[in-house]
Amino acid sequence: MTQCPECEATVENRAMVIGEIFPCRDCGTELEVTGNEPLAVMPAPKEAEDWGE
Repeated sequence: MTQCPECEATVENRAMVIGEIFPCRDCGTELEVTGNEPLAVMPAPKEAEDWGE
């Protein structure tokens, strides 16, 4: 069983690819898939603003 690292809600083990980003259904934290067997997730890195550069 995989849990959200922020709120510890259970993350469904559905077909996802490594690198896929999805929101936690309970707290909304953006999570990134880091492993498939078993499913592993971590908070997705925040994207920096580029301000049009």
